[in-house]
Formats: sequence, structure tokens, C-alpha cells
Amino acid sequence: MKREPSSLVIAVILAVCASTVHGADPVQTVLRQLNRTASVVGTKSSKSYPDVFTAYLRLTAPPEPVTAAFNTLTIHPGMSRWSEVAAWAESNPAMAEAIRTCEEKTLFGLPYGRADVEPEFRDADLVAEIGSGGSLRNNRFPYLDAIDVITAFATAETYRLLEAGRMEDALDLYLATIFLLRQCCDREFLDEQLYGISMLIESLENLRDMMWTYRERIDAAMFGEIAIRKLPYLRPDHSRLSLPEGDRVVSEALIKEVFDSGGQADREKFAATFASIQSNDSPLTRFGAARRWRMIAEVHDSEESSVERLVLVYNDWWRRWRVEEYDPILEFATQFERTNPVRFAAVIYSTQNVEKLFAVRNELIAHVYGTAMVAGLCGYYRTFGTYPKTTDMMYAQVVRKRSDRDPFDTGFAPFKYRVLSDRLAVDTLTGRVFVESGQCILYSKGRDHEDGRGRVHRDDGATGDIVMWPPMKALLREGGLLD
Repeated sequence: MKREPSSLVIAVILAVCASTVHGADPVQTVLRQLNRTASVVGTKSSKSYPDVFTAYLRLTAPPEPVTAAFNTLTIHPGMSRWSEVAAWAESNPAMAEAIRTCEEKTLFGLPYGRADVEPEFRDADLVAEIGSGGSLRNNRFPYLDAIDVITAFATAETYRLLEAGRMEDALDLYLATIFLLRQCCDREFLDEQLYGISMLIESLENLRDMMWTYRERIDAAMFGEIAIRKLPYLRPDHSRLSLPEGDRVVSEALIKEVFDSGGQADREKFAATFASIQSNDSPLTRFGAARRWRMIAEVHDSEESSVERLVLVYNDWWRRWRVEEYDPILEFATQFERTNPVRFAAVIYSTQNVEKLFAVRNELIAHVYGTAMVAGLCGYYRTFGTYPKTTDMMYAQVVRKRSDRDPFDTGFAPFKYRVLSDRLAVDTLTGRVFVESGQCILYSKGRDHEDGRGRVHRDDGATGDIVMWPPMKALLREGGLLD
């Protein structure tokens, strides 16, 4: 478990930054530090990446490349070419077995850089490459493309097993996939963590779709297993899902690179490093940007002050990460926002703004808890033949009470829930669907913190509720609004 850096750790970081010889290879220094983190260090048997990557290298090509048109969100038995997709999934049992092992692993564990990765994985570009081409400005994570394919395979194989009536095998496989993606959420870089969270949310949406589609064929015991003994252990909460540290490590090294041996800004290094970052999307602006950065170097604070500011920014983010959604500290501007964009321009341009992760983390919490509640509702229905009048009737029987908490409601109040006495129209971005009388609805208030009674659904809850049950994707498909 990663924790907020103590004052002693901060002092050590500052001392190392001040005493390290500027001529040392910054990429290797960063890699050594990254590969000592909790997300990498462990025995081979505790890591999931060796098994899944070995199976991935032997995985046959899918019927079509994994793209926006063919992925974990679009694969289902009603799709065109389903027979080909199902045949592809069935013909690769080794991939399914490798995924199943992930639930027993404690971390994904892929080392950073290329040197410490097994040759067969390195040759296939299954790496998290830091300092590509020798520059810390260039970090790439091509292994994530493989995770795209692996999760697409898992989705296809799970639906194939469900269609064949092998409910337990199917759900065990998909839950193992979900645990693999949860491990990806613990990686050290913002890009990796955002990817892992996004894929995990998509997979939880799929799991709710599966529970809806096959709800009459999945027995109460399996729903209880999901609600009580599986999903609660994803632990997306404040203490178990941590801020990524890799971006901070790279930022420190980048800052150190652009100062001279006396700790003052080097005009040419500033121009070469930050003009490139600033002009990444618009190369033709690089000349003007380089001139501006030479000017900034003349008035920039020292290396020591810049590293202190970087630590201050990350400490502030850590404090905010630990508090609840409605804590008063969140009303104040962050240290990142308050950082002078000229005096500390090196800090601003070398640092990933991780604030976007805060709302995404709460979205993940809502989906994990909400999906557990959905499994509880299904288990209750299968046991008693009706939905509960209130969610507290399910506590301890078919779901954990602590799962009934909406991160977007004051004080983690329970999810909004009711059994419908009338037909309810729900508007989505794709179209309007209807939830029939006698069905129940469970939803989160979403990022806007407003209770819309479940009448407007948005996947991220930015301008509406996040309806967990019934799953909107399933209703859209049933209504002919989604392929």
C-alpha cells in the first residue's frame, strides 16, 4: 500500500536531487527508482503479466483488429460475425486459463524499461518504455495495446460460455479479467492508471449487462459470490487506490536535467526540453516556443526551489486524495493551480496534472459499489421472486452494507433506489429507453451531485445520473438503438 510521503522521505528526495552528479544518466536513475516501487517489486509467482503475456503471444488473431468498432464494449452474442468471434474465443483456451490465474496474483508487476523484461516480451513490444530514445520527454506504454486484445478476448469467451449455459465458468473468467484490470489501476503513471480505470469501468458495465441478459439462468449463490466475496475486494477506495508516483519521479529528473551544476536554469536546456513538450502537437510552433523558454530561464527559480515546489504540489494532491468528496479542503485552489507559471514553469510543464484522476476515481468507486449492489438485487430476486422495497433489506443476506455507498452523494449516502409503480422513460445520449413498471432502478447521482430520479443517464454522470440497473446498454440493444 502506497502512502503519502513523510517529511523524512521528502528530505531524502531533496538531498538526493541536490547531491546527485548532473552527468549521471537520468533515464537509468529514473528506471532504478521506478523498479523499486510496490507495483513492480515481487516474486514472479505474485505477478500476473508473465502468464497473460505468454498466452497473448500464442493467441491467434481476432476476426478483426481491436478498434473503436470491435472491443470489449461492442462484443456480444447479437453482433454481426458473432459466430466467428465465438470460434476465435473457443480456439484459445490457454488465454482463458492464463487470465483465470490473475485473481490469485497480487500485482501486474511489469518492470519499467526494456532491460528487465523477458526477451520474448521485449521483442513483441510488451513493455512500459521510459525515456524512449534516451529522453525522459518520451514515455510510451505499448503493452496496453495487448491488454485491449486480452480484454476483448475475455469478453468474447465469457459471452460464449454464458450462451453455452456454463454460467459459473463464464463469470469466474470475467471476474478474473476484472481483477487483472484492477491490478493495472495500480501502475505508476497517470496514463496507465487512467487506462486501467477506464477499462475496469467498461468491464463492470459489461458485467451488469451479463447479469441482466442471463438473470434467469444465474442462480442466487453465484450472484451472492459476486456481491459479497468478489467485487468488495477490488477496493477502489482512498486507501487502496493510490496516486501515480511515476510522473513525479520523471518530473524530478526532468527538472534536474535543465539546471546547471550551480542549480540555475540553463537557457539552452530549457529551450530544448520544454519547447519540445509545449510544441508536441504543433511542431511548427517550436521555434517561437524555444525563444520564449530562453527568456523564462532568465527569471526562473533555482533547482532547489523548483524541486521543493514539485514536492509541495504532490503533497497537496496526496492530502486531497485522502479526503472524502465533500471535504472543505477541496474548495480551495490546489498548489498546482497556485504555482507561478513563469517562476516555476519547469514544474508546470514537467508535471502531469493528476487532478483529472480525482473525478475518474470516484466514478470507478461508484461502478464497483453499484455493480455489487446490482448483484445483490439479482440475488435477492432469485431468492424471493421479487425486488426488495428498500436496499437495506438486502444487507448481510445478499450484499455487504458498505457497498451501498454513492461517492457522489454527501457522506457516501446509499445509492438511489426504488421499485417502479409506473413505466419510466430514461434519456441517454443514444436515445430513449423505458424501464417497465415492477422493475427496480438503482443509480448514482453522478458528478453533478444532482438527483435526477434516474430520468437522464450519462455514462460519467457529468450532466445526469449514472443508472446502474437496469443496464442502459442492454435496454438500448433490446430497443434496437444499439447494434
